[in-house]
Amino acid sequence: MINHIIEYNKTFVEQKNYEKYITDKYPDKKLAVLSCMDTRLTELLPAALGLKNGDAKIIKNAGGLVISAFDSAMRSLIVAIYELGVKEIMVVAHSHCGACHMSYDHFYHEMIA
Repeated sequence: MINHIIEYNKTFVEQKNYEKYITDKYPDKKLAVLSCMDTRLTELLPAALGLKNGDAKIIKNAGGLVISAFDSAMRSLIVAIYELGVKEIMVVAHSHCGACHMSYDHFYHEMIA
């Protein structure tokens, strides 16, 4: 799968298909969105919020959660606010989120196996 993706990317770059996505690092709408990494949201989330490339910082993790003051989601939000000009933050959850039913015990035993 990765080789297929790399080949696709070579063509994408050669044809300059990236040009329509060019923007700078500052979100135009001064917005950060924290949401789940669920694959069902890849295109759905920006479409449902009316966001285009460059409008917002999209931060995704399992469950769309901030677990502690020192986790990667919080670090991303701090950078978005203090370095990139974000003024508003949205936290967007979704139905049937697998992360809501995660169990440390389950993962522990899976990882050991």
